[in-house]
Amino acid sequence: MAFPGYCGAGDLVPGYAPEVSAQAQRVVEAAGPGKEKELTAEVRRLRKRMYAHGILSINAIPDLVFRRADQGGWKDRLAPSFRILAEVSPLSGQMWAWLVKEDILRLRLGDLFPDLHGFSGALWGFGPAFLGYAAWAISYVSASVCWFVVLISIALFLRARPSLELDISRIVRLPKREYLSPLAGAVLFVFPLVTGIGLAVVVCYWMVFSVAYLRRGELMLMTAAILLLASLLLGGSMLHQLHKVTGDSPAEGWLGADGYIPQQWPAEASKGRVPVGGAAPYWLVEFSQARAAMQAGNHEKAERIWTELVEAGKDIPEVRNNRGISRANQGKIKDALSDFEAAFAKRLEDGPALWNAYQAYLQVFNLERARLIQPLAWDKVRGLSPFRFHPSDMEAGEWLASPLPLGELTGVLLQRWNVLLWEAGEGVFYRMFFRPLTPQVALLFLVLVWLSSVTWKFLALRVWVHATCRGCGSQTLVVGIREATDFCNMCQTHVGWGIRAGEDKERRALGIRMHRNYVKAASVLVPGSGGLWSGKEFRTMAYVVLLSLSLAAVSLSLGAREGGDIVSELQSIAARWAIISTAALWLAGAVWGIRSFGRMQRMLGINGERG
Repeated sequence: MAFPGYCGAGDLVPGYAPEVSAQAQRVVEAAGPGKEKELTAEVRRLRKRMYAHGILSINAIPDLVFRRADQGGWKDRLAPSFRILAEVSPLSGQMWAWLVKEDILRLRLGDLFPDLHGFSGALWGFGPAFLGYAAWAISYVSASVCWFVVLISIALFLRARPSLELDISRIVRLPKREYLSPLAGAVLFVFPLVTGIGLAVVVCYWMVFSVAYLRRGELMLMTAAILLLASLLLGGSMLHQLHKVTGDSPAEGWLGADGYIPQQWPAEASKGRVPVGGAAPYWLVEFSQARAAMQAGNHEKAERIWTELVEAGKDIPEVRNNRGISRANQGKIKDALSDFEAAFAKRLEDGPALWNAYQAYLQVFNLERARLIQPLAWDKVRGLSPFRFHPSDMEAGEWLASPLPLGELTGVLLQRWNVLLWEAGEGVFYRMFFRPLTPQVALLFLVLVWLSSVTWKFLALRVWVHATCRGCGSQTLVVGIREATDFCNMCQTHVGWGIRAGEDKERRALGIRMHRNYVKAASVLVPGSGGLWSGKEFRTMAYVVLLSLSLAAVSLSLGAREGGDIVSELQSIAARWAIISTAALWLAGAVWGIRSFGRMQRMLGINGERG
């Protein structure tokens, strides 16, 4: 979605007018280290041909140059070429992302902010990139949520496990409970994983079995996990809606105009209705068809489609401005001028329409009108991001087209927000995490899981359960408020110094050592577990958030596709850094948990062999 592939086996830059495609190939061949002067001259020639046909950006060029650099071994010297290519490929989000990466790695702070501005401008100017990065952002947040709830739910289950095992043997009356109770706890943990239910249901299952043994701070962690699961439900639905907007068209997508040309358009039911296989209104499809016709040099066809859109009620500045360019390329300057005037009359700040009208006034020798709008037209053109126009250098016939209007595109999605929950179950994302529940039942299920924790706080006043001392690991049956049973009486009287010698002391010391080893193992297996045993719930949550963000980066960056393009390379770089940061956070969390627990035990006088 973020970077649709380009098609055409015989033509490196397909879908454009022949003279544009030929010049684009010359630009690709001219790129290379130390060839900046030659590249600048070829880029200037390409720019003139592009804007004559209303082409804003040829996004395939940076990827083609990157492949040459990859084969020639000069990838690390791409930045100068990319900065020149920004004049003809300003809507290439991957090119700007590469420049931002280079700025960060080489500490080029002077270039960093302009390149970030170019990157954001490319997203807002190129609809496919914006939707693609929106999908990526939702996927990243969703992956972070998944990791957070998984880590928290396992940490809470490990926290409750010692007490849960004893209560299982007490209720079921298991023989040889010292052997069968741990086995029963392991079965309870593994059972949902082999039943085929979704991951969100699994983690709720773990939390329900843990809730009887949690402190107030840990219940807040559980509440946060449940709320995030609800957001995961909506996030999956939003991804599904984004997919529906693109329809079941080929990999290039119908949103390919202004960069990548799709091989075919999705089928349409009829005018004014939703296309078959997608949620995009017919007029957005026609807008893209007209843009593709302009770029291919078929201005008669483009004008016909623009006119159909105007007559169908989509008389927006973008349509008017683009029809004016199609008419100007056919020599209909007066008709084109009326379209440009109508476009900036509807939106006074429309830079492309103002520039085109200024150009048209000059061509019909209306110099007075040209003089009046020149300052505003020049100012608006210079402020267009990520384009770096210099009006004084631009020549007659360089028309500025309007891309697919992003506001209209996002409006399609906003209109469907009321069905986010009802259509959530249609997406693959939902079935992965919430099967076999329906969306409505899933939401009710999450509410019931949370209510179980609230209900338990009232039942806890009357129900006897085992409590495990956080300090020494001793287990006793308690009833009433659990917070008072965090530490047993022996801990509160400093067990390391206050136990008489003999068999009692040896048994007690053995229990403490086993408890300490269990907490250490849990801290290594699920970093942050030691923080829960130490009573540091909020710091544990902050740590797990950082670890989840890092793990999400690993999840989204692994599996980079081969092909030698910019996106694959960026994915590989992101994967390496994400793995390194995750390993460092994992190790730091394990060490922090173990040290926090050891510090708590020393405060209680549990230390050394005496502990």
